Amino acid sequence: MARIGPNGFLYGKLGNMVYYVMDGKQVVREKGKITKQPSLAQLHNRAEMAAAVAFVKPLVEFINVGFTAYKQDFNKGKTPYNLAVGYNKINAVTGVNSDVTIDYAKALVAKGSLEGTSEPGIELKADGLQFRWECPADKNWSYYQDEVMMLAYFPELKQGIYELAGAKRRECTDFLPLPVELLTEHMEVYVSFVSNNRKKTANSSYLGSFFPSRVPLPPSSRPMPSSRGNERSLV
Repeated sequence: MARIGPNGFLYGKLGNMVYYVMDGKQVVREKGKITKQPSLAQLHNRAEMAAAVAFVKPLVEFINVGFTAYKQDFNKGKTPYNLAVGYNKINAVTGVNSDVTIDYAKALVAKGSLEGTSEPGIELKADGLQFRWECPADKNWSYYQDEVMMLAYFPELKQGIYELAGAKRRECTDFLPLPVELLTEHMEVYVSFVSNNRKKTANSSYLGSFFPSRVPLPPSSRPMPSSRGNERSLV
């Protein structure tokens, strides 16, 4: 929308016209249209951005916690959402031309300076995911006050189930319940930690993929094959 500046000139867009000032004179021109076909590089860039946005958008509440510390430390002019999209576009999107996808093992859903998860593990049970991690005995008191952040992402459904403030790190385990209708869906699993004062987060750890629909789901649990790496929400 056009606005009137302190000198009485118009600035900005009004309808199909663009107003600005050049050499002290009011200038107006018709808004141009791009007719040139995009290059392969432009199409590839657009596809990478679309893939990163599609991954991050369903997880925005988790991302807002997971990337907040990174924003405060290094990127105060950007939102956690924008930082997550930018990071994953550069580091986790793979493919050529317009045929791109997310490499989930390289993706981050949390980023910060807090110490990460020690020897994390995951087990799929009949009603959810059991997370485990080591609790070294040589850490300071604040280390054990950190709270676990757990995430199960469902790529085909563009949904995530997560816990933003789970068990204390000192508990060495926590459980993420899953609705029964999601237990047979493809899921990608991540874990991170957030400090007790919510000001620091750890880089998320990728715990691997589950494709339960490809095998019968047992009544108790199924161990996950080894991989290469204040509110529970369903979005």
